[in-house]
Amino acid sequence: MSDFRSAVAKELGEYLSIRKMTLEPRSFQIDLHTLGDFDSFFAECGATSKSVTEELANGWIAHLKKKNHSRTVSNKVSCLRCFLRFLRYCGITVFMPQCPKWHEDYVPYIFTDTEMEMIFRHSDAAALGGGSARRFETTMLVRLLYGCGLRHGEALKLIRSDVDFKRGTLLLRQPKNKKQRIIPMHQSLTDMLMQYCAAMGVFDKPDALLFPGEKPDSAASMGDMRTGFRKILKAAKVYTPTEKPGQRGQCLHCLRHVFAVKSFAQAEQNGRSTTDSVPYLSVYLGHFDMDGTEKYLKFSSDIFPEHTKMFEAYSAGVFSVFGGAE
Repeated sequence: MSDFRSAVAKELGEYLSIRKMTLEPRSFQIDLHTLGDFDSFFAECGATSKSVTEELANGWIAHLKKKNHSRTVSNKVSCLRCFLRFLRYCGITVFMPQCPKWHEDYVPYIFTDTEMEMIFRHSDAAALGGGSARRFETTMLVRLLYGCGLRHGEALKLIRSDVDFKRGTLLLRQPKNKKQRIIPMHQSLTDMLMQYCAAMGVFDKPDALLFPGEKPDSAASMGDMRTGFRKILKAAKVYTPTEKPGQRGQCLHCLRHVFAVKSFAQAEQNGRSTTDSVPYLSVYLGHFDMDGTEKYLKFSSDIFPEHTKMFEAYSAGVFSVFGGAE
């Protein structure tokens, strides 16, 4: 925190020292990265006064909008506003910008059954191509996300003792929203995971990570997994690059959306009331409420036109009661 270069470098260092004592590590790193970017922008503007002018604040916000989603911009400006209040407390004149409004416009890419077959085929081919046992990681991760609807961060935290092969379940001990849950697996997925654990040499090691990284006792990085998945998409010739800054595009997280959409449709096709099944799906996915689940049922009508009316009818009848997705 000594590498800041702007006119408020001293105050920024003091502010972050306080924040470090009150925030959990991940939240602190977000503050550090966001305010570090603001510090660099401030310094590059050549301003020598400690005052944060309207031109400076709005210039940084415009800089953010060029490469970030509207929600990310809003979160970063909120972070800046907290620092500006600290500067004001220190007697420094500041302009307090408003947090830009944002709207949830993310529509995930829902892979078709044909595309998933191609993805599985090429991920398996990559796994069987030789090299270290780590070559199996991506293909196993893809199947867990697709077959169980896990967040990829949850999957990467799994250890061997979280897997119950007799019952065919996974225990998520460190999930997002702190909602621990037990996830059932199809028998075919359970069998594949058993073979995977044997191949990785972790079957008899209860504390071993299912997806180990390069360093001892550390999980594989999300970045490495994303890169591996992108290579599979390109090999399968289903990759489509994003067109706008801040867009996720085709990514591992889309597999969780595929799981949600297919689970919803399968329940309807099996004669189960969607009004009854979606609350269970919401709990299964580890959401706070059904508004979060509703966002997982967004998809392009060009891909699954047969399900569009069914989803729209359900959303209009249920999610509007809870205020809808923001």
